[in-house]
Amino acid sequence: MSALLGVLCELERVPEDQVPSPPPYYRNWGFTIYRTEYGGSSDQEWQVLLDKIQTQLVKELQKKGGDDDNDRQMREKLISLFRLEARSDAGLLQHVSMDQVRQLYQDNQGGSPLNADLPTHRYFLLADAKVLEDVGRGEFWVKCVQPDYVAADYPPKNTRLGGGQRYFGWMKMTVRSVFDLWKELDIHDLESIAPQTIGGMHLVTWDGQFT
Repeated sequence: MSALLGVLCELERVPEDQVPSPPPYYRNWGFTIYRTEYGGSSDQEWQVLLDKIQTQLVKELQKKGGDDDNDRQMREKLISLFRLEARSDAGLLQHVSMDQVRQLYQDNQGGSPLNADLPTHRYFLLADAKVLEDVGRGEFWVKCVQPDYVAADYPPKNTRLGGGQRYFGWMKMTVRSVFDLWKELDIHDLESIAPQTIGGMHLVTWDGQFT
């Protein structure tokens, strides 16, 4: 099964009060993205980031599948179903920490986040000061965050060998890898996908390759 068809099959839904009948119903896919930096040139950088995620998604999907009509239709369908729910509210989000955004997500502040009801894909994107600063330098990445992360649930492994905490409930990812992330989350959780930290530092940016 192609990656395109696999994702579309996962998105297909049949309303509880209806029997299956064409045309099929599909849920939207994508993520809520929070902005926590305001002032200066951040308005422009925020908009550039949102646009870049959308344009890169189209470019990446165009690389998937073949040139036949079925694959073209699946690509067009996936593009039409994609949503990037942008949340930008200086009064609520300015300079808040990642843990505070996690709490806002869990409290459904501002309404239920996109796909929060889908356990396998219950994650959000975060654009903080560092992310937007790098946008200004032409570097495009975001933070993907697990909203219900609790450090005590992820004890260090191999402590006899000096192994410390390796997973902190989030990872750096390139904006081009949004589709690959969605696809990987069908079978892996974020802990399995995220590159391991080194000394608590996130030195590797996930670029759509399973690590």
